[in-house]
Amino acid sequence: MRLVRSLRSMAGCLALLALAWLCGCQKALPEPFEKNGSWGYRLKDGTVRIKPVYLVAQEFSEGGVAFAADAAGWVCLDAGGTVLLRPLLFDNGPDYFSEGLARFTADGRVGFYDSKCRVVVPAIYDFALPFEDGASEVCMGCKAVSAGEHKAVSGGKWWAIDANGKTLVKPEQPGPAAAGKAVSPAPQ
Repeated sequence: MRLVRSLRSMAGCLALLALAWLCGCQKALPEPFEKNGSWGYRLKDGTVRIKPVYLVAQEFSEGGVAFAADAAGWVCLDAGGTVLLRPLLFDNGPDYFSEGLARFTADGRVGFYDSKCRVVVPAIYDFALPFEDGASEVCMGCKAVSAGEHKAVSGGKWWAIDANGKTLVKPEQPGPAAAGKAVSPAPQ
């Protein structure tokens, strides 16, 4: 009897949640707006959620995060304006997602985050290539070198990790560039 009541109660809660979602009652995300040359975020009713302090502001994703650029570079923000991380720069913007992860930088190191800007692999590597076929090639001791208007990565010890940061292949030299693989631009 208790089980039946519990199941009915749970079904009722699920029905209310579904109704709230269908009615559009889910939490509204702020939208970018410009004021005096700076960008911030506000709700549809005009309430400012994040003051206009950014040079550029992208819309919030369904995951509840947005990318904006300040004087120091790009940031990933939550709906309250908290800076969650700084993505690695690629093609003048945040790094692209590959296999559900993108790269970020912290204290001069590179790690990976997911679509909600949650750190998945801590920033402990000098550089990392995007994930491909379930692995990323990472290095320690490698250095950014000039390659025209961009930078490339040279030297160091390279190895492969999985999406949890677990080592798949032991460190070796000289790394992917020597094997003829294209190396993404190094962090600026």
